Amino acid sequence: MKIKIAEITKEASIEEELVYDDVTTGDSTKSIIDKVVSINVKALKDTKKLININEIEKAIAAIHKAKQIDIYGAGGSYITSENVRIRFYRIGKRCIIYNDPNQQAVSASLLTPEDLALGICNSGRTISTVNALKRAKESGATTICITNFDQTPITKYADIKLFTSTQDSAFFQESMVSRIAQIIIVDILYAGLALRTFDTSIKNIEKSSASLRNVLM
Repeated sequence: MKIKIAEITKEASIEEELVYDDVTTGDSTKSIIDKVVSINVKALKDTKKLININEIEKAIAAIHKAKQIDIYGAGGSYITSENVRIRFYRIGKRCIIYNDPNQQAVSASLLTPEDLALGICNSGRTISTVNALKRAKESGATTICITNFDQTPITKYADIKLFTSTQDSAFFQESMVSRIAQIIIVDILYAGLALRTFDTSIKNIEKSSASLRNVLM
């Protein structure tokens, strides 16, 4: 019992000192930089190990084929959803993001077999995102999920499953680690799609870049 009490006391002390993942109140600025960068680099390396090339290729083909792409994400995953939209529409793929549960439900119910739904959810359990992907699948749309956990509700309704690998912690939801891992998956899909439609992608990038230059002038 004494040993158990000592372990509990020690764990409580550690939790009080932690302010961001492995960063504690005693860390210097240099130490903070080293730890935060190390955490994010590890997430990217671990995610790379989990990447299934066949699933990536299937996702690129499905995105290329899709007439309409609806993206579902809530909370921090909305950041990744916005990144998807920005990346894809620069090369001519129009995407619509929904983070309101009611709008997610409506959009998913109106999708067709020609469309695609992308659900982004680190935990794989966010009810609104899971329900939206479920409705999209019932509508006949191709469904893709980006998540950190297999065998979770969202994977049941995903035709194509893309996984990240990030370490859970008390401060996990407040950090950008999971978002960075999600975004690296998005960038891989973007690069693959851009190569698949190289000539069109180049033209669209040039057009969009020119339009930005005109705005800034």
